[in-house]
Amino acid sequence: MFLSFSVWFKRYSLLVWVIFICLLTLYVKSKLNSNDENSVEGFFWVFSDAHVDIHYRNDGDPVTHCRNVSLTNKTRIIRKFGHFDCDAPRELLTSAFATAKNIDSKVDFVIWLGDSTSHRSSGGDTLIPVFENLSQQLRKFFPKTLILPVLGNHDIVLTANRSTRFRDFYNQTQMNLLLTDTDARRTFLKGGYYSIRFQTLRNNKQVMLRFVVLNTGMFQPYILDFFNTKDAIEQIEWFNRTMSEAFELHDRVLLLSHLPFGINEDLLYKFYNLRYEEQLLTIIKRYSSIIIMCLSGHRHYDILRVYSSGNITMGILNHAAISPVGYLTQPSIRKYSYDKQRLILTDYEQYSLNVLEAERTQNDHWSLTYRFSSWYYQRKEITSESLFHLVQLIRRESFYLKRFLLNKHHSGKRLIKNHDIIHSLCALTLFNFDQFILCSRILKNRNYSYDNLIGNHSIDINAHENEQWREYRMVYLRVLLGVFIFVLNVLIICYRISVKCASRGKE
Repeated sequence: MFLSFSVWFKRYSLLVWVIFICLLTLYVKSKLNSNDENSVEGFFWVFSDAHVDIHYRNDGDPVTHCRNVSLTNKTRIIRKFGHFDCDAPRELLTSAFATAKNIDSKVDFVIWLGDSTSHRSSGGDTLIPVFENLSQQLRKFFPKTLILPVLGNHDIVLTANRSTRFRDFYNQTQMNLLLTDTDARRTFLKGGYYSIRFQTLRNNKQVMLRFVVLNTGMFQPYILDFFNTKDAIEQIEWFNRTMSEAFELHDRVLLLSHLPFGINEDLLYKFYNLRYEEQLLTIIKRYSSIIIMCLSGHRHYDILRVYSSGNITMGILNHAAISPVGYLTQPSIRKYSYDKQRLILTDYEQYSLNVLEAERTQNDHWSLTYRFSSWYYQRKEITSESLFHLVQLIRRESFYLKRFLLNKHHSGKRLIKNHDIIHSLCALTLFNFDQFILCSRILKNRNYSYDNLIGNHSIDINAHENEQWREYRMVYLRVLLGVFIFVLNVLIICYRISVKCASRGKE
């Protein structure tokens, strides 16, 4: 019997091998699908700064901010996905959400970092319908996903009644589609800020992620007069209580704010009122051990920063905008990966739309711009400490500096000069104006000279596209290598079978 089995196995060994491979593939695929909910790796989307203009015309002249048709130019160019001189059309916002859903709709949560409406229409008559459309679109594309909306400075109706401003906003913009948590709704109706606890692992209630969402408009110098003084103070007191509670419950905090902390190194002003920023940073310093990261928008730039005080650090990741206005960015969206067990960010992928190419083809082809870990040659772990280490590399080595600047200015039609680079380097960790100015003077007096860099609105010539191709090429090579090894094994088995069959024939 053993002899007959041996003969059978030799005769059908190739078929057995093929069946084994197929069954193993099906098993692995089923295990991956069954473990999706309990997987340690999670994902989420971040969108920011759409600045939708309800008066945008697809055939509008950029000279008029795409609001009116040129009477002198008979050749009307259709720009349905936006232009660098204009705020965004609704179609661009829809395209961004649709692209994110097509790439990955099974994310754990979605973050909106603020500024939904146009720079040129800040009144309630335009702001309300724009944010209402935003609420509807987010819920349409992510119907069962937790959505965390953050208010930007262009999301606040400044002329509204101060006592009912945020309650009216919530009711009129269908924010009930997005913000359903009872405690979160209570504080939002009061001041536009809130906190939500989120269980990342179904089978572990001890691991809790807490989102702390600030309404930074109350701290912005040029609109302080539109709020009561007690509003900002009450929010700071709430922030302190919330962080204290998170610390006691051993929550890990993802801090969400529209305004980034620190200095605008290009225009040389602070984003926050100095007194309020100091109070907020004092609280952050006290509870920095539980803060995963601070995610912010507003600037439209893709940049990073680290708040550092002694041995205390907090990383700040600023996000590129959906709106291309001002040549600050190509329309961009970002997908993060994170560890559900350890509650740390592990990596992110940034996708963008080439506005000029979209204008030429009339198609919205979003592509992978870069992946953080491969672009900066970092391991897959984005923590405040690893960002601080990356900042030191950016300051010391030209390779990292160039990549940082290309991320920041990859859409700007400008020459990035030596003093711009020095200001960018000093602003990475210095949030105090005196320290920032001192740093800039020291670097200039020491005759530090950095190579001027040309930023251009064409992605094709700034190395991002090469980075994307490099990512794809690595995937293709791995697949081809796997196929080659499999085919080689099959050929070896076939050869051995043919040799044995030939030897039996001779016998």
